[in-house]
Amino acid sequence: MASITRTQDITPLKDSPFCVLVNDIEVKAVPGESVLSTLLASEFRRLMKNDFGASSGAFCGMGVCHCCLVEINGRHKQRACQTLVQPNMTIRTCRNRVIEGDSKHV
Repeated sequence: MASITRTQDITPLKDSPFCVLVNDIEVKAVPGESVLSTLLASEFRRLMKNDFGASSGAFCGMGVCHCCLVEINGRHKQRACQTLVQPNMTIRTCRNRVIEGDSKHV
């Protein structure tokens, strides 16, 4: 399985990291951080795709703008900035059920 190294941390990690899957790639995460922090530290910038197919990344980082909606553990439209990362979490970015034609859940 492919993995990505965190390159965007501002300070060294003090806690022991654990792994999550982001788009089927292993990514290290730290207890207590948000899903958004994990994604940004691992250089994931394009987070969501709107109903017209345009991609966007996080804007406010505090839950107001809705620009960081990702799929977490099979649940669509979860705010990455408001969700604490957990061990063995599965995260998918740039998903949109309308564009992908997943009509059973729309």
